[in-house]
Order: sequence, then structure tokens, then C-alpha cells
Amino acid sequence: MLYSPTCLTKATDEELLSAILPLSTVQELVAEYGTVRQVLMNSYPDEMKKLKGIGPVKARQLQYVCELAKRLYQATAEVPFFIRSPKDIYTRMVDMQYLMQEEFRVIFLNTKIGIMAERTISKGTLNAAIVSPRDVFHRAVKLMAASIVLVHNHPSGDPKPSQEDLNLTKKMVEAGKVMDIAVLDHCIIGQGTYVSLKEEGVL
Repeated sequence: MLYSPTCLTKATDEELLSAILPLSTVQELVAEYGTVRQVLMNSYPDEMKKLKGIGPVKARQLQYVCELAKRLYQATAEVPFFIRSPKDIYTRMVDMQYLMQEEFRVIFLNTKIGIMAERTISKGTLNAAIVSPRDVFHRAVKLMAASIVLVHNHPSGDPKPSQEDLNLTKKMVEAGKVMDIAVLDHCIIGQGTYVSLKEEGVL
């Protein structure tokens, strides 16, 4: 069902998304992910196009909608453009608390800790993302970044660092020393909360 512009505010999230996808498919996605917001935060084209009613074109369209939703979310959430504290990292990356798969992102900073760029390095399974220092520092060198911040989420909602998280952090810090690019923090995002490994004394 298509709503007139004056009635859009009355439409449910499912009805709005059905402007792009068949309503039955939207209902299937919501049943799988829980809410439309979870669908928008967790959709991956390769997975989406396997569902009935979603081919390659629809999957790509949905990806564009998801990316637009994330950018609008950041634009209206007073996202910081400088990283002065772990709270700034969390505020910048708060959308990660809704992800159902583990993602590993990097924030690249200039000499004044201003954000130069962000990049998703890895999208993993429910509890693991594969990351190598080469992937992280290749982009940092190209940008001539002075420092970086590492960020990943725990889909379980509990941001307590695992031993693998600690080992990875130490590996990145050592690689950064070689490249003369400081790793300022590694922030783990949970459901409505986070852990800063700098505050924990790991860095």
C-alpha cells in the first residue's frame, strides 16, 4: 500500500519498507530480525537476495536505504567530529549496538584528533570478526593518519572483552608502533553500554 505524503506519518515502519519490498517479505524480515530498525542495521545484499521477493536489484536498493538510514541517524544524533574521550567513540558508533553480527571498524584521526575517515574492516559471524594489522594500517598510511581508534561490537550485548580482544589489541598497538601510528583506544560496543580498553588499562 502506498500512502499519500500527508499520511506517511501514520504508516507503520513495515508499511513504509513495503514501498520497496513486498509486504510478505518485509514481514519475513521483521520476524527474522525483530524490528525494521534491526533489518536496516543488519541487512547484507548477499543474504537479502536469497529471500523470496528480493533479487539482486532489490537487494542493492535495500542496501542504499540502509546506508541512508545510518547516515541520517548519525546526522541527527549530534555525532562528534573529534575523539576526546571513549564516550565520543561510543556516541559516534552507537549504531553498532543494534548489529546482529560482529563488525570491526576503525576511526582515522589527524594530529588534532579530528576524524579524517571511518572504515569497516571486517564483518564477521555472530561472535567473531577476522582482522589483520595489514588491513587496518594500509588505510591509515594512505590517509597519513596520526592515530587510530579501534571499535567493534559484541552482538550478545555484553561488552566485556574476551582474551581474543585483548590479544588483538596488543597486536595492533605493536604494529602501530612500527608504523608510527598510535592506537588511542579500542572500544567494545554492547547493548546501551561500552568498554574502553584504554580506561581498562590495556593500552
